[in-house]
Amino acid sequence: MTEPRQPRPSFRAAGRMLGFAWAADRARSLLILVLLTVQALAGSLFALWLGLFVDGAVKHRHTETLLAGIAIAASISALAGLDYASSRVRMALADRTQFLLERRLLELVGRTPTLEIQETPAHLRQLELLRAEAWEFGDAIPSLITSINTAIRIAISIVLLASISPLLLLLPVFGLPIVLLSRRTSGLFNLGNDLAAEPSRRASMLYDLAADQAAAKEIRLFRLQQTIRQRFAAEHETIRQIHVRLQVRAQVLRLAARLVFLAGYLGSIVLVARRAAQGGLSVGDVVLTAVLAGQVLSLVAGSAEMAQWLMRTLTAASRFLYLESVSQAAIDAGGDPPDRLVDGIRLERVTFCYPGRTEPTLRDITLYLPAGTTVAVVGDNGAGKTTLVKLLAGLVRPTDGHVIVEQTDLAEVNAAAWRQRVSAGFQDHARFELTVQQAVGAGSLPDLDDPAAVTAALDRAGAADLLERAGLATQLGPSWPGGIDLSGGQWQKLAIGRAMMRTDPLLLLLDEPTAAIDAESEHRLFARWTQAARAVRQRSGAITVLVSHRFSTVRTADLIVVLRDGGVAELGSHAELITADGLYAELFELQARAYR
Repeated sequence: MTEPRQPRPSFRAAGRMLGFAWAADRARSLLILVLLTVQALAGSLFALWLGLFVDGAVKHRHTETLLAGIAIAASISALAGLDYASSRVRMALADRTQFLLERRLLELVGRTPTLEIQETPAHLRQLELLRAEAWEFGDAIPSLITSINTAIRIAISIVLLASISPLLLLLPVFGLPIVLLSRRTSGLFNLGNDLAAEPSRRASMLYDLAADQAAAKEIRLFRLQQTIRQRFAAEHETIRQIHVRLQVRAQVLRLAARLVFLAGYLGSIVLVARRAAQGGLSVGDVVLTAVLAGQVLSLVAGSAEMAQWLMRTLTAASRFLYLESVSQAAIDAGGDPPDRLVDGIRLERVTFCYPGRTEPTLRDITLYLPAGTTVAVVGDNGAGKTTLVKLLAGLVRPTDGHVIVEQTDLAEVNAAAWRQRVSAGFQDHARFELTVQQAVGAGSLPDLDDPAAVTAALDRAGAADLLERAGLATQLGPSWPGGIDLSGGQWQKLAIGRAMMRTDPLLLLLDEPTAAIDAESEHRLFARWTQAARAVRQRSGAITVLVSHRFSTVRTADLIVVLRDGGVAELGSHAELITADGLYAELFELQARAYR
């Protein structure tokens, strides 16, 4: 699959960012517009009132001096009040916008039918960067308004300077290097974020690991605390060095640009001072020029900083567009899955290679899974068993080849509708720290609040004994008040119970679901699942796919698939494979000896 281009700032990104802020809080978006506009006007006119005040005082025009003084006091008061009010509104708008972005981001990742975002390093990096930059979305409208107001203030200042001397119109020209270099310095900032993304992920992983309850025992037993702290500090030092190296380059560019403007600023003061000494300008004009020239410097530098900020926020918005394009590319409307399986599922020359890898995990797999059968998949670690399960569930799509369901390519079936007819239990299952009923009922949301349905699912999973320790209303997770912890095997039983909540799936996938359960218990559980599956077969022709490393369990399957190095090494029933005396027979005998 061809990856989308790396995110870049664009007008579309700007529109999306403004749309987020507007959708989050229209009232505050309008209010910040008013506050910042009035604030800009008050700041622009301050220098004018100051010049009039000085001239009135020098020429003893008391009324002019009094009015100008009142205007100065009003401007200062207004600026202080407006600054406080705008900052409060800005913060509230930012919070609401960030919440909306995070909600939309959850929706985006959730509606992506495959695991492409989570399993593609380039996509995952953009997701993590966007999560870190989410707060910048809230500043989109204020930043845009501030940019416009800055331009207005520069224009007002230029008009006032021109009224003193046309030569002062050259002053903004000296500020052009600051503006022109802002894109370069902003690019260095974004480059720093990109280069620091990987060490930031590692630092975050180490931090989470140190605080993780599940890892606490091993960390203390193997005395890893100091090692984790040292590596955490080393990653942060790497991050710091990346940013320092790039920021030094950026600061050198900024300093050079400011020195150019400073030369123009000093020249303007000398020009006005000479004309005042010659009687061509008043003292108020000199004061006005000094204040306005300083404001122009501040405004030009501010506009450059604002341009950098806008580039950063636009980069954040472009990350959202990037992930949105990934999600949209993965979504295919497609048709509905069949009501029942009559023929079954076929894999035709299926190859799958994970993003970023050169060697495929599965290669040229051709396989037929008849409707109504129980299929066991065995093989060494890394043989491709879990990848095969994800392909059947539609969580990943073949790099090459086709998965055919009842004569229809799975790529042409609506992914969400297909997964409504698939149920699964995984070795790396989620631990939902909810009540027992919710943790199991999540496997079928329509039945989430039905105690009878949850109890029946636990019974089909061979996990009814869990209710002897914890009722359906029991809170799971020791970190919650009144919450209880479970053993690894008990958590797995809950996960299997979730898989059993759907009573009419077309496909039941059990990927090492009992790895934390002893072999005898697994065998009993599989016997129960097989019995429960018979009823489902009659209703929907369901296929059960079991991945297990215990041959005493898989021997009862209708069909056994032996994977080796990403390909199908052997195929047949237990008796047929034993008779063939190949890889399966060898592995079965090795495991049988261990139990003798």
